[in-house]
Amino acid sequence: MYQSIPVMKNTFILLLFISALLSACVRETGVAPEILTICPPPGIIIQDSLTSGSYLSMTVGDGTENIYAAIQALTKTEKVTYVNVVGNVFNNLSQLENRIPLYQSVYLDEMVGTESGAQIAFENYKVKSIYLNSGKELTQWPSNLKTAISIGDDISLLFGKLDQIRKNPTYANKFERISLFTKNLDTAYDPIMTQSSQWYFAYAISPGKMDEVKLHFSSGKLVKINVNHHIQN
Repeated sequence: MYQSIPVMKNTFILLLFISALLSACVRETGVAPEILTICPPPGIIIQDSLTSGSYLSMTVGDGTENIYAAIQALTKTEKVTYVNVVGNVFNNLSQLENRIPLYQSVYLDEMVGTESGAQIAFENYKVKSIYLNSGKELTQWPSNLKTAISIGDDISLLFGKLDQIRKNPTYANKFERISLFTKNLDTAYDPIMTQSSQWYFAYAISPGKMDEVKLHFSSGKLVKINVNHHIQN
């Protein structure tokens, strides 16, 4: 049996009969597979909740910048590869000139989601993949513009190209909702993360075991940590 965290309370066990349908895996239809975060395996869940004390060097009451530094340290000790920032959504591209390189992807769409929204993922500071919300894979977006974003583009070029695309009336509405969810932990803290009420990440403990960690914030301070320990049957 997986050992529960001693300082945590209200532990309970649920048996899942279907594939994991957890918040870390909930996604809009058509989200590109290369952009998705790691999803916990189906199986038994042991859930813990912490409203005081520390977990993995993340201390309740600390500010978002300190929590981010603690998560960065987990890239070495626990092999954490990402943290998702809930509600990191914008409608003004000019706010993002220096922020886009701090993340692993950018989503572009209208206020009401469409199948033609674009999902652009990065790796090693270059464009790795481009998908539409419909699931269609592209080599460049938009395909009919000289300023199109292409696979292999350096991330430093991305803002300038997006700014030119935004000025084209055909694509201007795709900048109504600009989302930067998945933070690149190799890059610096983004102060705007303090506005988010929740961050989350998941990482493998051992074969068949994975922890999903949800961090809840209020006024830029960590107020609660939820941990789901997934044990595959």
